[in-house]
Amino acid sequence: MSKAQKQALSAALIAIFAAVAAICAVRFLAPLANLENKVADIRVAAMQPAIAPSTDIVVVAINEDTLTAFPYRSPVDRGFLADIISQVSAKGARVIGVDIIIDQPTEPTKDARLKQVLATTRTPLFLSYTSSPNIVTPEQLAFLNDFVPANQRAEANLLSDPFDTLIRRINPGGEMKNGRMVDTASHPAGFVRKAVTLFGGEAPLTPVEIAWRPRPDAESQPFPSFPAQFVSILPDEFFRGKIVLIGATLSITDRHMTPLSIIDDGDQGNMPGVFVQAHGISQLLENRAPPRMSLGGIIAFSALFAGLGVAVSLFKRGIIFNVGVGVAILASYWVGAIIGFGYGLPMLPIIGPSIAFALSIWMMDVFIGRAERKQREFVQGTFSRYVSPAIVDRLVKDPTSVTISGERQEATFIFTDIAGFTTTSELMKAEDLSNVLNDYLDGACEIILRYEGTIDKFIGDAIMAIFNAPIRQPDHAERAVRCALELDGYAEKFRKDCNSRDIPIGVTRIGVHTGYAVIGNFGSHARMDFTALGDTVNTAARTEGVNKYFGTRICCTSDTVDLCPNLHFRQIGDIVLKGKTTASALYNPIAETDDPNLIQEYEEAYKLLTKECEGAKAAFDDIAEAFPNDPIVQFHIGRIRKNIISARVVMDDK
Repeated sequence: MSKAQKQALSAALIAIFAAVAAICAVRFLAPLANLENKVADIRVAAMQPAIAPSTDIVVVAINEDTLTAFPYRSPVDRGFLADIISQVSAKGARVIGVDIIIDQPTEPTKDARLKQVLATTRTPLFLSYTSSPNIVTPEQLAFLNDFVPANQRAEANLLSDPFDTLIRRINPGGEMKNGRMVDTASHPAGFVRKAVTLFGGEAPLTPVEIAWRPRPDAESQPFPSFPAQFVSILPDEFFRGKIVLIGATLSITDRHMTPLSIIDDGDQGNMPGVFVQAHGISQLLENRAPPRMSLGGIIAFSALFAGLGVAVSLFKRGIIFNVGVGVAILASYWVGAIIGFGYGLPMLPIIGPSIAFALSIWMMDVFIGRAERKQREFVQGTFSRYVSPAIVDRLVKDPTSVTISGERQEATFIFTDIAGFTTTSELMKAEDLSNVLNDYLDGACEIILRYEGTIDKFIGDAIMAIFNAPIRQPDHAERAVRCALELDGYAEKFRKDCNSRDIPIGVTRIGVHTGYAVIGNFGSHARMDFTALGDTVNTAARTEGVNKYFGTRICCTSDTVDLCPNLHFRQIGDIVLKGKTTASALYNPIAETDDPNLIQEYEEAYKLLTKECEGAKAAFDDIAEAFPNDPIVQFHIGRIRKNIISARVVMDDK
């Protein structure tokens, strides 16, 4: 491994270590985890954009006014509860969930009535259930098991954060058996999962962070809620087709602290359990993802900021610069992450990336000087032979913009070759041959570099050039075609000049093709070349070679033409190259000097040819009479005279 590679590896390892250390610190150190939670809570509580109230969920609230009608507060009057269930069912509720634990007897007749309602109600119905010894005694559990059928049970327990006791996740319920989560009589599906499943949706078997539904406005609640005592007089449409949740909203019973408590100490911050369940149900029904990023996203952002810390250090401006830029970047990120959440940004992690950023800057300070020098030398040494000085400067300033290891990517390739040059070279003196060839290549390379192409290699008089590597070029296909047109003009001028001096240089044939290839540095430790490998390269070379078959000087494949909406081409034909089984359309780019009348007449004649119409013969004869020197027209006339009236051309050789 070279020293430059060691320096690059050191920088990468620093970024990786900083990212991993930051992720582990936030996940396993409770104070940091709690800090990340609090920053997230601020966004959830204060910055969420408003959305309309739920249209799928209605809460029937047993409140203080409800209880004034009964002689006792607890348990809830069973006869009244039976009436509520019957009324909601009659009004067309699709699912009924009762967030009340029936764990002790009351008046026998009312208990019996409620039990009968549970058994006879046709609407899918379930009740809160728990077997936790922290909540119910053995006697209470026995009564609960007898009263509530197993198929109507839903786990009522909420999952609280062990550090700050806030409710953050949906309890899926069930228990682990033989390595898989199953629902049992003592550990049924969680309240949320039960409701969603009965409604026809799908719910995960693992805890999911709650995506708290924001209020539509400051005065409204996320879910329609009606006092239980008024259900009988409310319109049926308030309940028809909805999940109706029945539960207590009393001031001191079944209240739970939520992340919204960071700014709200009322019903949102200290929320009734039935509304907590409503938030979870709404989230799953609407497929709203949890607000926080997945672990993959957290890793990506931590790695990004670790890399950003490395990048800041690479400026090598000293500790004051690093700290100043670092504070500015982190402050901007914090503000953007918090405020941006209210405008649709995801819940970006803050503490982890901040730690990764600071740690990577500190660690890079040890290695930066030497690594930077070696990296600049490596980039300059690697690419100065292939690309223009301007490209080299860009690579030196931003080495991350280039991948020098083998990478499969899209690129456009140009192959050029001088017709008959091998024969010409045998007739010329070595010194004359060298001068002519060097002059030719100098001019051709100057054009390629001006279009920011990469000169891959010279094969005698032939040139192979790549566009879109090592620097990405969104317009790589168009660059290559424009380059080919200018190369053609240059090569023709060079040929005519040589011919006037009795130097028999032939025409330069050019092939242009776009496709995917593996591009990068290949070779041994002693010698490496930046080049491309793959069938795309072979196709590009063959595209150059078929020019001699058509008499053209430039051929482009349809893969290239499709990426050049700003250029014009005329189709030569649908060509089946030797060794291929499918036809590929080949085109000749239209230069500014081409006669527009020729182009228009050719297009009309070619349409007849593609339809294998007999009228194509007369059409091409007319064009040939007006433009006798056009090679593509002459090519098709030759085929038509052999009674081949078709745009499909099968090549016999390469």
